[in-house]
Amino acid sequence: MEAVGAVANVIAVVDLSAKVATLCYRYSQDVSSARADIERLRRQAEHLQITLNAAKILVERSNSPLFSTSTAIIKAFDSCRTDLEYVLKKLDSNPLRTAMRRYGWRSLKWPFKSKEIDQLLAELKSYEDTISVGLQLDQCGILGSIKEGVDRLQLQPAEDAMPYKKPHLMIPFTPDPDFIHRPSIEEWMNDQFFRPIQRMALVGMGGFGKSKLAIQFGHQVFTDSGSSVFWVYGGNKAAFEESYRALADLLDLPRRHESEVNILALVRDWLQRDDIHPWFLIVDNADDSKSFFSGEDSLASYLPKSTRGKVLVTSRSLDTAQRLVGNTKGIYRIHNMVEGEALELLQSLVETKANENDARDLVNALDFIPLAVKQAAAYINRRSPRVNTKSYLEDFFKSERRKVNLLLSDTGDLDRQAGVSNSVVITWQVTFTRLRDEHPSAANLLSLMSQFQPQNIPEFMLYWYNDDFLTDDEEDTCDGGDNITERGDDENDKEDAGKELESEEGNGDEVDSSSGSDGDSDNEIERIAFEKDMDVLRSYSLVDISAAGHFSMHSLVQFCTRRWISELGTSSRWNRLFIELAARHFPWGHFENWPICQALLPHIEPIISIKPNIQSVIEDWAGLLNPVSHYLMTLGQYSRAQILAEASVEATSELLGQDHSDTLKSKSTLASILRHRGKIKEAHDLGAELVKTKKAILGVDHESTLTEMSNLAIVFSDQGRLNESERLSREVLEADQSVTTPRAATGGRGVIQRSPIKERGTAWSEPP
Repeated sequence: MEAVGAVANVIAVVDLSAKVATLCYRYSQDVSSARADIERLRRQAEHLQITLNAAKILVERSNSPLFSTSTAIIKAFDSCRTDLEYVLKKLDSNPLRTAMRRYGWRSLKWPFKSKEIDQLLAELKSYEDTISVGLQLDQCGILGSIKEGVDRLQLQPAEDAMPYKKPHLMIPFTPDPDFIHRPSIEEWMNDQFFRPIQRMALVGMGGFGKSKLAIQFGHQVFTDSGSSVFWVYGGNKAAFEESYRALADLLDLPRRHESEVNILALVRDWLQRDDIHPWFLIVDNADDSKSFFSGEDSLASYLPKSTRGKVLVTSRSLDTAQRLVGNTKGIYRIHNMVEGEALELLQSLVETKANENDARDLVNALDFIPLAVKQAAAYINRRSPRVNTKSYLEDFFKSERRKVNLLLSDTGDLDRQAGVSNSVVITWQVTFTRLRDEHPSAANLLSLMSQFQPQNIPEFMLYWYNDDFLTDDEEDTCDGGDNITERGDDENDKEDAGKELESEEGNGDEVDSSSGSDGDSDNEIERIAFEKDMDVLRSYSLVDISAAGHFSMHSLVQFCTRRWISELGTSSRWNRLFIELAARHFPWGHFENWPICQALLPHIEPIISIKPNIQSVIEDWAGLLNPVSHYLMTLGQYSRAQILAEASVEATSELLGQDHSDTLKSKSTLASILRHRGKIKEAHDLGAELVKTKKAILGVDHESTLTEMSNLAIVFSDQGRLNESERLSREVLEADQSVTTPRAATGGRGVIQRSPIKERGTAWSEPP
């Protein structure tokens, strides 16, 4: 064999062994039935490749004729080449291989039987041994060649280095054999890659799979297009510079070790050259806008712009991604997985296949969030067989403390950057903290929204969240409010008491009545601030629009936000604000208000049955229970309505006194509920008490007093005490006719229309 022929033969065999090893790796990801045989062949091909590379170095030296003169070695090379070509042909025989790359290799089948693999391995091993003997005979020559090459590199001026033409791969993560394809996202990335654009971005919350998708796509680009692929960590400036320095070392860039050289500019300028190999740059976790855009030395200025390459950014911040990409068309908003993808991910990770129904319930509980699913699978595997999918799910819903413990578990993940937690709670707390530091007002809005149920959060309850109405160091004292028993007995005082009761009518129907330019201006400022903060939350993928005037958030995001504000010590502040807003906005349960009541009820369910332990909040809580109990009564839920009404009466009585307007209003609601439940005796006793109290305080001709008298007349009618009912109704009519003030007269006519004389035994009125 002539020297030139020997070199060509060795190079051909080296390339064949590399292709066989690569194809074996691809098969190992998707052909589970023969992974042991695939792995054996792959390892042998890699070992053979190492030996062949050493032989390649040797034959390229003109003074080493051994590999071109030894008959045994020549024969070994020829036979090895023949066998590898046979293997490659069987592995790569599918004509649809190229098209299948884009969508995965799920339909491939392993073409060899175990016996064939045994025979192939024995033959390849014998070739490796024969070639190794030749290498040992000329070991000294190889060492001399290496030394000679090193000396030549040292003498060569750095500036004379030629630009590299071969592709490079710098991704610190291997392709994931358990990677779950997300076709719509992968198709979008592939489409963007072949478009004449330079930058694109994946945006979404931490744990939604942005980095995983980018890394997997990077490996696909390297394999399919032959472009160089580089990965850079953009979490902070120091890590970004470290990644660029590693890239400079990989490319062996001139002057990279000189202290005065700006390594970021050096790499950027090299990537912007027109005579280099095509490249694809992944900038992962570009979340901190300050690092990328603050000052003259911002990281954004060091991202290359070239027709020779493309940049893929992953970020939690839509704003940062938009500024880096330059437009919205090149941005894909990553959401959680669909149910099928999350199920496939869970089943691929747990060591023991999970029951299908249990697995479906678990991924639903985890909102189909990839990081949460991986975290749960790792926890189950570590504690198996004592813990399985079903028991994990039971623990998850057992208590808040158990849920926190499960979501805090961190088993590590080789596919995540070193130092980055695998815990959902800790991962999202990074986002919350950055949000608080950069957008404190938006963080306040998120804190308030976490008090609602995750779905259909009404916009009209989300304003004024930045007011200093409450602070955590507020004294927990009881003011006692305005007690009408402390007023004077003169007519003016009685009129004031009546005005107080009158102003309370509807308890929840009130709308901010501030008028004039100042009020309008304040409302407009608040609305603009809200829109700005909501835009920030949406850009971080923390909140989404569910319907007109309503927002939603993932249940796990809500849970982790509550955990975060608890650690900050601000939970009570936001709980107090939520109760105050609920009391302000929950309307009286008239028919026209039912849609609002129906929308708000799921959000206030968790708080109405728990009495606050802070006195300053009890008044709002009790005030909320009153319209809620009235609404439940109109729905026919009398038992529950009575419980809430009694709680409202008890709380206002203790806090404000028996004769306070709020207490009397709650008692009136309770009397109405008792009557609807058929508890006529209790309704009579409470109604008679209300009439007596209001006569004493407000006078017999006051609208509120007349309303209670009319209601009591209805109770008399229900009891069959028709004479007493008619007597009391006539008393109401006479008092009403004697009233001359327009306000009282209007109210009186309403009372007359609802009296048993006009509508026997069927109506009930709420007092003003």
